[in-house]
Amino acid sequence: MEVYNKNRDQNHSMHDEIREQNAKLKNAPLKDKAAYFKEYYLKPTIVVAIIVIFVSYLAYSILTAPSDTAFAAFFYNDTGDSSNTELLDGFIEYRKIDTKEHDAYIDATMNYVPDSSDYDAYMGLEKAMAVLSTGELDVIVGDTDTIDYFARSECFHDITTILPDDLLAQFEDKLYYAECGENAQRIPVGIYVTDSPKLNQYYYYVDKEPVLGLVVNSNSIDNAIAFLRYLYLE
Repeated sequence: MEVYNKNRDQNHSMHDEIREQNAKLKNAPLKDKAAYFKEYYLKPTIVVAIIVIFVSYLAYSILTAPSDTAFAAFFYNDTGDSSNTELLDGFIEYRKIDTKEHDAYIDATMNYVPDSSDYDAYMGLEKAMAVLSTGELDVIVGDTDTIDYFARSECFHDITTILPDDLLAQFEDKLYYAECGENAQRIPVGIYVTDSPKLNQYYYYVDKEPVLGLVVNSNSIDNAIAFLRYLYLE
């Protein structure tokens, strides 16, 4: 028994119309074929092309992106030009980081103000915590309020346990102590880098006393320590 399909007549009519149009166009002049294409197929073709280009670009970006992050630093409450990449470029050259294979960046757009309800500052802290959880972040530089904030969450190494002997001797009188963890134990979590030639060269902390801390779960602690050395190159 044939089941009645109320759309059947409509579907047949549509197919018949398409067949009829194709038959008419078969021997039609090129001008008419072009007009027909423009009327019925141009917009869908453009949409499909855009989708294909976007997917291809996305795939290319993923396949050619650096495989991991060789160095990452967050600068908080700095006075430098966040668009200036000279400090980073110099460090990349100093460490001979292949940026075709590895990413490296300094984010100097971060801000922190204690007890602030500023949305951008809050989102900056959320971003920092997300990056910290991946092990991608190696260095945090900021004023003492910023360092204290992250120290309370035990984000930093005890600097005396991680620095090589020569650097520890160089900075022994510049250690910054902060309360860490639930027990609020005071440990040396950073180094005052106020007199860093590189930071001063690019005006990163004018009339401020920045502290540099090494992130405890950094995946690139060697580069983090090398960055401290680099900041003191003349």
